[in-house]
Amino acid sequence: MMVSRKIRRAFVHECGENGTRCCENAFSYLECMPPHEFDAIITDPPYQIGIAGQKWDSKPLPIDWLAYHFHRVLKPNGNVFVFCSDFQFVHWYTELSKYFTNLRKYAWCRSNPMGWIKGRFIESFELGLHACGPDAYFDKSRPYRNHKVTGTCAGRERIKPDADEEKGKGKGQRSLHPTQKPLELIEELVTALTDMGHLILDPFSGTGTLAEAATKLGRRYAVVEFQYRYHRAASRRLKNHDLKST
Repeated sequence: MMVSRKIRRAFVHECGENGTRCCENAFSYLECMPPHEFDAIITDPPYQIGIAGQKWDSKPLPIDWLAYHFHRVLKPNGNVFVFCSDFQFVHWYTELSKYFTNLRKYAWCRSNPMGWIKGRFIESFELGLHACGPDAYFDKSRPYRNHKVTGTCAGRERIKPDADEEKGKGKGQRSLHPTQKPLELIEELVTALTDMGHLILDPFSGTGTLAEAATKLGRRYAVVEFQYRYHRAASRRLKNHDLKST
């Protein structure tokens, strides 16, 4: 029996031992949060490029509004890290520089890039931006480069749709989420930008990679995802991780 995801739009809040998972609009969530709540924000917002034909990645992103609220809900010694598309980078840099004095670009370099086209360079990296104040926490136990080389998610790490979902044949339908980031990549950001017990927010959490990395590394998390099917996959992913840890 096929289950329609369209009829299951009630917002859901789930609490776990290490954090909370919310199926909710990220903007409503941020607007309701008290100031200075989080030690770090590590997130991968929509790129506005309509990847794999997804409507959620085509809508204009209010970067000025997000930068303000990121600063508002972050503790004074906290860190913000956002992945972004090429054309978004300057907008994120401009808006975050209104609130943070230290900004540094970052790149995720894919060791197995896809999409070779004759006569063009292969698109093999994605940009990120780290923003913080002069007193922000940073792990000083080892040096960190402003890039990380890993492969794209594949194999067991790649989250697949539930068995009761219709299996589409279109581009990007072979995996549940077309822009899932590797756990290894997010783990490095969590380690560099937070300490044990810190609370990390991801308001665009997708299939929950940040939540798994935080749990694995002894941090707390609050993750928000609007799409119920992604939220459900993240909850299942965290439960499986807890079972493996016991």
